[in-house]
Amino acid sequence: MHTARGRFTEPSGNPVPLACAEPLRDTISAPPAVVAVGDARSGDFRGSTALITEEREMKRQVVFAGLILIACVSAFAQEDAPAEAQPEPWKGALGLSYVDTSGNSETSSFGLDFKVERLPEPWGLEITGLFNRASDNGDLTAERYYLGGRAKRALGDRWELFGGLSGEKDEFAGFDLRLLAEAGVAYKALLGPTHFLSFDAGLTYTDESRLDPEPDAAWFGGVLGLAYEWKISDTTSFTERLLYYPNFEESSDWRLSSDTGIQTAISSLLALKFSYEYRYRNQPLVLADGSLADSTDTTTRFSVVFNF
Repeated sequence: MHTARGRFTEPSGNPVPLACAEPLRDTISAPPAVVAVGDARSGDFRGSTALITEEREMKRQVVFAGLILIACVSAFAQEDAPAEAQPEPWKGALGLSYVDTSGNSETSSFGLDFKVERLPEPWGLEITGLFNRASDNGDLTAERYYLGGRAKRALGDRWELFGGLSGEKDEFAGFDLRLLAEAGVAYKALLGPTHFLSFDAGLTYTDESRLDPEPDAAWFGGVLGLAYEWKISDTTSFTERLLYYPNFEESSDWRLSSDTGIQTAISSLLALKFSYEYRYRNQPLVLADGSLADSTDTTTRFSVVFNF
């Protein structure tokens, strides 16, 4: 509708007196956008209204198509983006080492160690074992067996409970079998990704079957431990495991062990490892021949590790 020279024009084109314009304007109102674009001289708004309606429809279609395109791109991006790698719940490693010499001296040594571990989510399990044997000119000079397991229960990101049982045989140290039960708590001080550090403390019960003439013994004690790992690079890591075992019934009969290693991966399945194990007993046992066992035992290994 349009007013010009005191007249008002209906949409039908018939002129209406100006006095009637106000009521009619209140009754028939057009969108402001249509009025702004209308032809003021001819009073014909039908073509302009159709044009605006068509433009609006095109804009809606463009916006709708754009939204569909964005949604499709987002969907493809989510499909193509690799999911964050989750750590495997189970992992294991098997190490093998062998040394043989001949000529002026004939010596040989064989070593095997393994570790299978399940992350505590919230329950975990760690099983470790080793076997070392060495001979010199046909005479056995070292033989040691060890097998242990530790169950874990996570209490959050840093704290966990543990309970374990282990058995060890080393006649060259004066005992035929040592059984140890343990229970305690561990705290993770450093969570990585470069440095990992945890401390553990608990109570132990030890039952030791000794060689004659030493009598068998059993006692309550404790365990204090430290575990450290430094990821030097993506393929190389340094580890340290330190354990201290006090004897609550005979304070002088305490033990200390340290296992230090450095490992370099050569593939996803193979690695080379160098390790040094130190074991100390403050009160060594008497051997079957009447001599006193050494208070210190050390084992140096260079092994190939199979990861699984």
